[in-house]
Amino acid sequence: MSPKNSAAVELGRKGGKATARNRSAEERADAARKAVEARWAKIRKVKEGADALLKVAKAKQKREKGERE
Repeated sequence: MSPKNSAAVELGRKGGKATARNRSAEERADAARKAVEARWAKIRKVKEGADALLKVAKAKQKREKGERE
């Protein structure tokens, strides 16, 4: 990884605060809503994957015991 430009790093630190200052309350709320939706979508995706793995594991256990699904 290359060394970071200290001037760019400093501007990056100010970026979020400057953006928030320049947005209206409605724009900030929209951005926050979008972030929450993205986080929950990620959580749902992980949960669905875990549910699918659990279903496969249970089916495998039944097959090993000789039971039908």
